[in-house]
Amino acid sequence: MNNFYHKLKIITHQGLSILNGVVGDRLRNATLGIKMNFYADNKIVHLDKPLSAERLAQLNKMPSPKICILVHGLTNNETIWGFKDKSDYGTLLQHDFDYTPFYLRYNTGLHISENGKNLAALLEKLYENYPIKIEEISIIAHSMGGLLTHSACYYAQKSEMLWAQKLRNIFLLATPHLGSFLERFANVTTNILEKVPNWHTRMVGKVLNWRSAGIKDLRFGYLTDEDWENQHPDKLLKNNKTPIQKLEGVSYYVISGRLTQAEKHWVSLLFGDILVSTKSATARSKNVDEFNFSPDKHYEFAKTNHFKLTASKEAYEKIKSWLSL
Repeated sequence: MNNFYHKLKIITHQGLSILNGVVGDRLRNATLGIKMNFYADNKIVHLDKPLSAERLAQLNKMPSPKICILVHGLTNNETIWGFKDKSDYGTLLQHDFDYTPFYLRYNTGLHISENGKNLAALLEKLYENYPIKIEEISIIAHSMGGLLTHSACYYAQKSEMLWAQKLRNIFLLATPHLGSFLERFANVTTNILEKVPNWHTRMVGKVLNWRSAGIKDLRFGYLTDEDWENQHPDKLLKNNKTPIQKLEGVSYYVISGRLTQAEKHWVSLLFGDILVSTKSATARSKNVDEFNFSPDKHYEFAKTNHFKLTASKEAYEKIKSWLSL
């Protein structure tokens, strides 16, 4: 019976994460709206007062001077990081490199920059309340979580937060740095539907436009408030993105996937891992202000879709090899 209730609780939390991803900007002050926090076994890791080593031990997190933060993507929560053998990215990093893992959960329907500011503040609170001095921070982020990470770094640097000075590694899994072609397609589709002289068709367009601010930010990979403030969110393919810079002293690593075995296959060139193209994942652009991540710190897995990367032991092994250098 306890196992049944445990599974029911997991399903309920997953359902809430999906709901928040789709319309979360309308749930920010509602009971169903997810409040950003670190979680362990579906329980909040409270940071309102200093964390004790004993409290961390109860959460299977022995305090280490090195911590890793795991940041999920759209409509997901912290449960995505697990492998079939019940281990996950965090527990393996704890075993292999003595990192203390913290798993983020947040409302993915909010603007990425809103979540970025919240994450920056949450990490500062963790830094202040940790039982020992933090010497090193690494972040592993999937999809939208990578954009959220960049946004948090931007606002942390802007506010001179201490945790950003301890950040050493960022691992970006299938992050749409140049935006998502699916969201751009949705933007074009809804603009067409709302111009058709038929009220049924226009209604479909209006319903589709109810998708969350977080989803619409994926159109071009928005990271700051200035990208979307005072702008019409549904204007046809209008890109207001403000480029930001990588943090100095931080090593950035990119992992992407593709649907086919052959690198140059037209399916992979068009669709990447289903949701994110290789070009977007690596931020390769003629615009010098884009991230344009180094090719020697990028690895792509063949026959691997967007969602498989969070449960891929092979992807973890690649992260492990980079950390071992």
